[in-house]
Amino acid sequence: MTIKPIKSLKDLKGLELRVGGTQADIIKNLGGIPVAMPQSDTPEALQKGTVKGHVSSMEVLKDFNYAAYTANATIANLWVVTFSVVMNKDKWNSLPADVKKVIDDMRREQALWTGTYVDDHVKESLEWSKQKYNLQIFELPASEKVEVPKLIKPLIDEYIKRVTAAGLPGEQIIKDVYALKEKYEKQYK
Repeated sequence: MTIKPIKSLKDLKGLELRVGGTQADIIKNLGGIPVAMPQSDTPEALQKGTVKGHVSSMEVLKDFNYAAYTANATIANLWVVTFSVVMNKDKWNSLPADVKKVIDDMRREQALWTGTYVDDHVKESLEWSKQKYNLQIFELPASEKVEVPKLIKPLIDEYIKRVTAAGLPGEQIIKDVYALKEKYEKQYK
C-alpha cells in the first residue's frame, strides 16, 4: 500500500517501504528499500515521508486506517504471515487424553475458520477503503508477475537448504506450499 501507484516493478525500485522484519529480503530482491518498523509507527512514518508505503496484509487499510495515508494498493500475493496456536509442552502433557483429542480434532476447523475470516476481512477492508478513501487497486502486469518468483528464488533456495540441513524435506515442503497457494488463490478470486 503506497502513496504513489505501484504498477510495475520499475515503480518499486528504490522505494522505501515499511516491512515486518521477515519481509525485508523479499522487498530487497524486488528492488525496494525495506524499512523495518512496528505497525504502530507506520502512520507517522508515512506522514513524515520516512516511508512511501508499507507492505502488509490489506486488512490494515481499515483496521489501522492506513487507507487515509496510502491511496494505492498493489496486489502482489507474495507471502503470508503464519499464525499458530501453541501451548507449553508440560501443560499439554498434563491434559487428560479426552481434552487433547478435542484440541487435536479442532486443528483443521480452526485453521479453515481463521483463513476464511482473514480472507473475508481483507475483501471487506478493500471495499471500505475504496468507498471511504477512493483507494486505487493495481496488479503487476502479467509479464512481471512471472518475474517475481525468479527474483525471490534465491530466498526459497536458501530456505530449502537450511531446512534440509535440519533434517526436514525442504523440496517437498516448498512443492506442497506452492500447490496449496495455487489451490486457495483460485478459490478466493
